[in-house]
Amino acid sequence: MTVTALVAITVMAGAQEIRQEAPKERRPFIEMFRPIYLTTGIPVTEKPAAENADVKFQLSFAIPLWRDMRGSGIDLLVAYTQMSLWNLYGYSSPFYDNTYIPGIYARKIWKDDGGVPMRTLLWGLEHRSNGRNDAWSRSVNYVLLSYGRDYPFGLSLQAAARLGYGWYGDKVTFDVPLKYFGLFQLSATYATPGKGWEFMASATPVWNRSIANVNVEIARRIGKRHNNPYFFVQFHYGYDEALRDCMNVNGPLVNEDGTVPYKAGTPVPPRAMVRAGVILTPHTMMRGNL
Repeated sequence: MTVTALVAITVMAGAQEIRQEAPKERRPFIEMFRPIYLTTGIPVTEKPAAENADVKFQLSFAIPLWRDMRGSGIDLLVAYTQMSLWNLYGYSSPFYDNTYIPGIYARKIWKDDGGVPMRTLLWGLEHRSNGRNDAWSRSVNYVLLSYGRDYPFGLSLQAAARLGYGWYGDKVTFDVPLKYFGLFQLSATYATPGKGWEFMASATPVWNRSIANVNVEIARRIGKRHNNPYFFVQFHYGYDEALRDCMNVNGPLVNEDGTVPYKAGTPVPPRAMVRAGVILTPHTMMRGNL
């Protein structure tokens, strides 16, 4: 083999090595923000019927406005989440409660040497409401701070806090964020490495009957690909998902004629539901009730 051929082979191998060494990261224009899921379930504390069984779904996505702001590693993004409860088995099949959550956020992700996210810090402003403009209106504005830590053996721990104010009808009240949504959340998720199982538990204490809004989930990945959806079973206990049912009897009260948009009182017992469905989960954002 001539010297020229050896030099040519060496140059070509070096160029190929450079191409493989520094691939350009492709990041999607639209990202998943909170989990996206579709479930159906029945109550635990009362006899299941068409009137109390439901379908629950959530959609959530984010659009990055500015990635790696001035070389800081911080992303600026806007996001939107919608959670709806659908009385699919009832006569008229209405969406009997909705929660809309737009927000603007900053996010910092720390990765290991292999580019795998290890820690995530997220902070921003959120508005959470049911989208009504009458006496049944329910809204909360707050500052959100969330921190998550992922471990190589499959464990993820998250903590979040939110501070703000809310109103029910046309009256400002701290009961909505304090007694129904909660001010902070703790969450733990364990995914079995390579086995396709995932276990999650979250708790959001509320100052109301000394309880917490709780989610417990067991999920099994559909197929072998890491980003495939999961089939999951969920137990939910709390006030945060169906405030219309929980608040309008003895808590915040609206009369049929629209008067007295808010009346303090002892809230009804929280809901307890068992559901099953499919879920897609992001790896850099909170799970649970948040």
